[in-house]
Amino acid sequence: ADPLSLGPVEMDTTALRDARAGGGDVDTPGLADRFFRKAETAVLNRTSRILCVIERCTDEHNYSAVLRTAEALGVQHVWLVDPAVSSNDNDGVEVMAKDDVGDDTNETSAKDGVNKGKGGGVGAKRKKSQGHGNDWREQHKLFARRAQEFTTIREFPTAEACVAALRADGRTIWATDLSQHAVPLTEQALRDATGGESDDESDGGAKKNKSVVPERLAIVFGTESVGVTSTMLNASDRRVYLPLRGFADSLNLSVAAALCLHELFKLCPEAVGAMAEDERQGLREKWFTQLAAGRALTKSEDKRLKLVELTLTRRGGGAPTKPGEESTDALKREAEVLVAKRARLAAETARTFLENKTRLTPLRDMRRSDEHRGAFVGKKTRAKNEHLWAGMPAVGGTGGE
Repeated sequence: ADPLSLGPVEMDTTALRDARAGGGDVDTPGLADRFFRKAETAVLNRTSRILCVIERCTDEHNYSAVLRTAEALGVQHVWLVDPAVSSNDNDGVEVMAKDDVGDDTNETSAKDGVNKGKGGGVGAKRKKSQGHGNDWREQHKLFARRAQEFTTIREFPTAEACVAALRADGRTIWATDLSQHAVPLTEQALRDATGGESDDESDGGAKKNKSVVPERLAIVFGTESVGVTSTMLNASDRRVYLPLRGFADSLNLSVAAALCLHELFKLCPEAVGAMAEDERQGLREKWFTQLAAGRALTKSEDKRLKLVELTLTRRGGGAPTKPGEESTDALKREAEVLVAKRARLAAETARTFLENKTRLTPLRDMRRSDEHRGAFVGKKTRAKNEHLWAGMPAVGGTGGE
């Protein structure tokens, strides 16, 4: 069985049919308390043993991919080190150091105003990967806040500040590095790096059986062009790399992070679910309330609240009040009433589950049922590809959550 799974991955047709018929331990349409059971399953598999650090990345697509991977694998804590500010440009404005310029993927689209070709060197424009000092930092912070829905994000202005916090948190620091000083992320190489397996049996074989992954690990990923900073490298307890077997000697940042995190769980299966119960309970309170809030209002109330908030946002940006529209004060009062109602109902629902967790039997398999699968694309893209995707399972369902 895969150590990252919630149970055996293989389920034959008969077993799946029996589980679904019994209302059982897989995700099915109409499953009682479905969203909350999925949340309970996720929280039981969350880990605090492994913490991911992303240092000075200036490409939000890479940020998004790493955060999504960390969440999917159950890594709860992701720490971000702000991109560095380099010398002033010709207008005297601070600009971001182009740490990710020249990566060999050029994954950003032409719509973003960047070069999609192979010539993505220092002279290539990468508007989505650069920004002006203060403006970029604000965008960075906004992105971090959005990413906190199911992960815990901390942000640091410098590598030094991050290192200090990691030490205060009792973390062993592993920095990813392509130099020949780095140790391969393999069981034998990591054991050899710590002195190997002792022939002394006086410890009852404890050293031999001890995981090669520290009890409180922070693994650091730097930018694609220059990697981890010297500050982080010098502070690290070990430099590590993922063994590669081809001519390419480096990977896209998000790909490297995904493979390394997955490898850590293979090296240390017991990291799955390694979290203190008080932290786990805190996640339950946050997630259950969050899930309940999204379903507290009626569809008409939810639609109305979104319209009111959009109108208020537009007016805040200088848009005039149109004839026949309610006053700003009236809309604010209406929004406050709906938001308060949503919060009250969400708290009541969350409390019901928190006080009766026996209702929330964890699922063995978190995958969506075919009835709930759906292509996560816009309506125009779906329509454009309708004939190409006909009959595919991923577009046969309702796209339910």
